[in-house]
This record gives sequence, structure tokens and C-alpha cells, in this order.
Amino acid sequence: MKPFTVAFPLLCTLEEAPKFLLEKLNIDTAKKQVMIPGSSIFYTPILQGPAQGLETIFAEHAPLSDEETKVLASHQSLFFVEFFVKNPDEFKSFLVASQKILEAGALGVYVENSGCAWSAKAFTDLISGEVPMEAFVNVIETSDSLFTLGLEPFDLPDLCTAVKSPLTVDDCRSVLIAAAASIFEDGAEYESGSKWKDEEREFEFKKEAKAPFAKNSPEWNAQGYARLVLRSK
Repeated sequence: MKPFTVAFPLLCTLEEAPKFLLEKLNIDTAKKQVMIPGSSIFYTPILQGPAQGLETIFAEHAPLSDEETKVLASHQSLFFVEFFVKNPDEFKSFLVASQKILEAGALGVYVENSGCAWSAKAFTDLISGEVPMEAFVNVIETSDSLFTLGLEPFDLPDLCTAVKSPLTVDDCRSVLIAAAASIFEDGAEYESGSKWKDEEREFEFKKEAKAPFAKNSPEWNAQGYARLVLRSK
């Protein structure tokens, strides 16, 4: 299982970042593993210099205000954390930690596993909503289907479903995120033949042999892929 790898852009320089994190969050980046206030799990801290064009990466994923674009373009370092979660409670523990980091002055959140990139406000809004894991899961469109990207750190296969009537692209996106949350948070079955229902429709899980990524690519999910097949409209 891959760890989560999440980056927080900071305004302080790479040289200033260790002092900033120690004073603001009691995080000693010289250590191999640290804890973050409000969280019960361990994190591997990694500091890197600024990423050129970071604001463009964020804007490509979700709209930014002029002020958000300006401040992200001004970042001077990146604070990465790598970590594992074994259950929903540990995931919630990271959500608390992420808020602490943002409140200390981080400018946004970049989820390396999925390519999701959010301003501080957008991320806070998402994790305060009904499906917090939506902030960590991307959706990729192929010629006939939508695939999730980013579920392996949740110890799950990525999911897919066909984009065809009566389902729109937005419908499919909502179905995939809701199904992923149902599996992770509620323990819904997802073996081939298992049924899953949203508020309006019933789907059946099937093992998916054809993935949109090569096995040696960073995007490949070693947990496999599962397809949701619409059974009732």
C-alpha cells in the first residue's frame, strides 16, 4: 500500500521552514517521524524548495481567486508529509492535522497521490462537507468511462464506471466518490458480484482488467480496479 504524500506550500524559505514549523506546530523536521498537534498518527516530514509554476498546477485542478493565485506564486518552500492510515478514524486524524498546518500559515494542499490541488479555503470547505475524502480523489476520463485516481493509500482499488445514458459525466463522478466513501467509511462490499446502491440506482461491482495506467507508472494502483455496472435506472 502506498503512503499518502501531501504537500503544503509555505511563504517561508527552505532555510526558515524548520524554525517556522517548530515554533508554530512543534514539528521537528530533523526527526524521521513526527506527530502533529491534534493527530494520533506519525508522519515523515520532508522539506523542499519552491516549485516553479505551482499556482498553475493548482489552477488547473480548481479555480483560484486572484489573491490565491498571487499568494501561491509567492510560496518559497514546500512541506511534505508522508503517512499511512489504517481506518477512517486515522484519516480523520490527518484532517485535524491538515487544518492545524493551514491555520499556521500554509497556503494550500497538494495531494501527490491523485494530483488534487486546493487552496486553503477550498480544501477546508471540502473536508467540512459530507464526503471529506473527495479532496483526495481525482477522476480521470477515458474514451468511455471515468476512473478514480488516488484510492490506493486508502487501501482500496480504484473504481470506474461507464459514461452512458442515463448517467452523465457529473452523475458518474458523484457515484464513484460516493461508492469509495461507502467502502472506506462504512465497509461496503466491493468484490465482484457485490451490489451497491446510491439514492436512485443499483450497481454491481465487477473486477476491471483494463486500467488507464501502465503497471510501472506512479498512477498504477497495486490494489487493482473495480467497475461499477449500472443494474437499475
